[in-house]
Amino acid sequence: MQKRGTSVNRIPIMAKQVLDLYTLYLLVMDKGSLVEVINKKIWREITKGLNLPTSITSAAFTLRTQYMKYLYPYECEKRALSLPGELQAAIDSKQREGWRQTFGTVFFNYSSTGTPTLLGSPKMPLPALSISTHSCGQMGQVHGVKKGG
Repeated sequence: MQKRGTSVNRIPIMAKQVLDLYTLYLLVMDKGSLVEVINKKIWREITKGLNLPTSITSAAFTLRTQYMKYLYPYECEKRALSLPGELQAAIDSKQREGWRQTFGTVFFNYSSTGTPTLLGSPKMPLPALSISTHSCGQMGQVHGVKKGG
């Protein structure tokens, strides 16, 4: 991990316990690969395998983030089960799906006349993941929102 620049500086914690990266890796490999877990939406099984409470609403995102940070480069190097472009496509499809689930209903604006008018799609900046297609080890998160004063 240190050679790839992904050494663990802070121990990952979930549900007030240390996240077992080795078990996380084994569970994901048992399901095929990170891309498979994302596409098949089986993070709940991974959560159960790690003995984490199923009530953690951000478990899928947190596990995926930790896996991508510490384990995905290893998966690419040792197993070559997916390409970074495939991972990005899986993530993008889940983001679009989440967007449809959250914002897929029709939005109406109720005027004083009582006649509802249709609103356009909400515009909300989402953080994008930048993944190099050259090397699995060159992943990083790009934040699209700047806080200004």
